Amino acid sequence: MMYYGWRILFATSCTLFVCSGIGFFTFPVFLKFIEADLHVGRDSLSYAGALAALAAGFATPAIGYALDRYGARAVMLPGAALLSTSYLLLSRSDSLLHLYALFLTIGIGMAATTILPTQTLISRWFVKRRGRAMGVTAVAGALGAMVWMPLSSRLIEALGWRNAYEVLGIVIATVSLPLISLLIRSSPQAMGLAVEGEGSESSEAETSESRAPEVDGIEPGYTMAEALATRGFWLIFCSSFFGPFAASGFGLHVVAFLSDTGLSPGEASSVWSAVIGISIGGMFLFGFLAEKCQKRYLGSAGMFSRGLSVLFLVLFSLGVVPRVMAIGQLIILYGLALGCVQVVSPLLLSETFGVKSFGKLGGLIGIPFTLGMALGQVVGGRLFVLQNNYSLAFGIFALAFLLSGVAFALVKPYFLVNQRGGSVVRAGPGAG
Repeated sequence: MMYYGWRILFATSCTLFVCSGIGFFTFPVFLKFIEADLHVGRDSLSYAGALAALAAGFATPAIGYALDRYGARAVMLPGAALLSTSYLLLSRSDSLLHLYALFLTIGIGMAATTILPTQTLISRWFVKRRGRAMGVTAVAGALGAMVWMPLSSRLIEALGWRNAYEVLGIVIATVSLPLISLLIRSSPQAMGLAVEGEGSESSEAETSESRAPEVDGIEPGYTMAEALATRGFWLIFCSSFFGPFAASGFGLHVVAFLSDTGLSPGEASSVWSAVIGISIGGMFLFGFLAEKCQKRYLGSAGMFSRGLSVLFLVLFSLGVVPRVMAIGQLIILYGLALGCVQVVSPLLLSETFGVKSFGKLGGLIGIPFTLGMALGQVVGGRLFVLQNNYSLAFGIFALAFLLSGVAFALVKPYFLVNQRGGSVVRAGPGAG
């Protein structure tokens, strides 16, 4: 009989493809059309995305608690309904205030349906193949970006931006609501099933993480209080600010940067699309490697690589590095590192503290994550206005990537398992 976790993987991947692909990536496509219709400045519209990020960030602790307390389906169903309704109402927006209010609800809906619920479900349903499963969900999100951005542009051209938002709202409801309702279940333990990687599927080649026994008869791992007492949690907390700060600021402005350096807008967009394409291969590669290596080392290498890649672009802007080398390393180095970090980051939390309080801990980590995302976009734009170039902004982003990499490397995997005896070996709550 097929392991039920594969149904979980299918449902979460499809939900991410739609909700993440539309929610995270389509707003820039609508930007100039909303600007022209509502007669508002682009700088004012840019705050809508920041509001969504802040709403998601401050909602994640409550969502994390609800995931652990009430289960994933009870969180994701209303989240998907809220997200779909918000997109339907966007088509009726007639003022900036209305737009801001809807993007606040979009942020909450995104937080309840995408990253944290997916990471929680995959961490609970998969052990032996957790890295590969997380890689599949990351690929689903990346494919969503590649599909829904150009498709949204086509919809706007054919129907106008208001009707295009209606179509996107209907798509979110049609795809996500049935899948969540019919397939999503919180954990194997809740269904009386064995966790993937245990029982008959176990082998001597399993990693320590894949042989984790249940603790307290429920799920293995630290309580939230125990995790908060460790240095490792706060290192992850800091890394979760610096990394998204740099990634969001760089990601928002890199196409404009490439265009400013002589590429046409189409060529600049194609370069960034190539980066996303390479990252998909990186997700598969590092999803597999994450099952063999400690996640902190892979994540640290990924963050360092992103920082070095951005520094290359700064040198290119100063005339030190030729264009071909700068663009080539961006596509390959940054693309692979992007894929690595997207897969490894959520795995680090379960490697360090187990899955017992994954939702609550992930919810707390969501605060610096989304604050960093919002701040990075604002800082990049403001420094460009002040400097009339991206050299200083990209230098700061490169430094933030490096700081995130250092924090990654210093995280101690407290939640370890003695492979021979199968007993849980944990540092005390004050360790590290």
